[in-house]
Amino acid sequence: MSTKRKNYDEKCIDIYDIESSLDRLMSDSKGSPVAVMKDGNPVFYCVPADTYAAILAAVEASEMIALNERAHQLGLEVFGGEDKWKSWIKASALALGGKSPESIMVTKEGINRVRDLLGQISHGVVV
Repeated sequence: MSTKRKNYDEKCIDIYDIESSLDRLMSDSKGSPVAVMKDGNPVFYCVPADTYAAILAAVEASEMIALNERAHQLGLEVFGGEDKWKSWIKASALALGGKSPESIMVTKEGINRVRDLLGQISHGVVV
């Protein structure tokens, strides 16, 4: 993969100057990414910790939405419609330790457990 990319930053620093100037430059960037350059090409980008945490949270939220949508679609296929799916997702399930599928779908792991359970149901495994 080429390291030549369009720069989406406002500030940059040469890799050889990073030790002496990064703190000041990060402060001056006011939350924007700082490109670390070598021979005129970006090597990597530095972002403030709170900006990085916000990026991770946005990615996590996007992944959760996609996982929930896939579980929802599978549920519609398994139960044949929205009403039956809504009824099942709110009911307690022995395979989930007596918890409702809806109650554990607040994490990726929980959504994946529900999807696995839906897969078992669709294959005729009694749960």
